[in-house]
Amino acid sequence: MKTRTTLYDLLGLPPTATEADIHAAQLRLVRHYQSGPHGMDQVDADNQIKVVKEACWILSDPGRRAAYDASLAPTQPELPPGLGVPAGVLPVDLPPPRVFKPRPPLRTMLTVIGGLLAVAVGIQIFMSIFAFRQMSPADNGAMNAAQARAAAAERRQVYGDLTDEEIARQATEERRRREAYQQAEAERRAEYERREAERRHEMALAERKQYADQITNGVERAEEEARRKAEWERQQKEARDRAEEAREQARLEQRLARERARLGMGSGY
Repeated sequence: MKTRTTLYDLLGLPPTATEADIHAAQLRLVRHYQSGPHGMDQVDADNQIKVVKEACWILSDPGRRAAYDASLAPTQPELPPGLGVPAGVLPVDLPPPRVFKPRPPLRTMLTVIGGLLAVAVGIQIFMSIFAFRQMSPADNGAMNAAQARAAAAERRQVYGDLTDEEIARQATEERRRREAYQQAEAERRAEYERREAERRHEMALAERKQYADQITNGVERAEEEARRKAEWERQQKEARDRAEEAREQARLEQRLARERARLGMGSGY
């Protein structure tokens, strides 16, 4: 018959393990499931770590460990060796026993807590219904009277000795003041948005004017630069022309001088 897995088996420890052995096993197993080659996905590894911590929590406390060890004791004594089925009793084929798979301690604890909370809520609801049904008409009247007195006290605290008509008139005035304030606030917001739009428009106009002035100044500077360049080129051309005329005049005078000299020499003969 297969024995069930105990918390000692889960931690890989014998039942005589010390508290230091239990803590060392917890550290070893947690480290293994966190970064070791366990072959599990992350969810199963995290659940296994929770089970290991729960087992360490039970076995590390002497009281909890003693209660757990007592739960491991067999509930029925085994037959001594040599004793079998009594004579005259026919053997009966029984179905194989169901293997009980223990729930993880954390799941068991959560199940117990949830059941206790459900029971507590049910008891509270039952007591409230029972108390409500046990109330007599006189109690209901007394409760209603107490509620009326509380409402009246609250009314006196808020409105003083004002009558219902005065309270209604005061509420109407308060509503009118609130509506007037909301209207004034809406007008103020609209005026602010109008001024803001005008300011943005003026800024856009100023930016466009500044850009146009920059373009105009650039064009004027370019025209002035072109005019100065044309004037300089004209002056240079006139200077070249005058120099060319002077050279041509000098060449002409030299030619005339040579002609005079030649003619003078011819007349001498």
